[in-house]
Amino acid sequence: MESRELWAEEAESEVVRDWHDALGRVELDLQRAVAQIDPVPWRPPIALGPIPPELVERAARLLEAQLHTIRYLEDVRQTTAKHLAAVRSVPPAEPGAHPVYFDLIG
Repeated sequence: MESRELWAEEAESEVVRDWHDALGRVELDLQRAVAQIDPVPWRPPIALGPIPPELVERAARLLEAQLHTIRYLEDVRQTTAKHLAAVRSVPPAEPGAHPVYFDLIG
């Protein structure tokens, strides 16, 4: 094998390794978001170049998982906002016993 071909093959394997690492970090960030662990601010990878063809399917699955997680977190946010609104609608406590009712369905 010529040195030029060997160099190209080594460069290609380095690109694939770099992309594997980058996708692995994104997957870990996604797992942390779902597990409600303090997220680390995302920083896009630098100088990776085009994604290797063998990693396109993995990246597509990861994108779909991210979109699903965004929808899930938005649903949780909306539910939490409704619960907070219900709690805030209760007037402050006054002296003496007063019954308090929460409408959790409406």
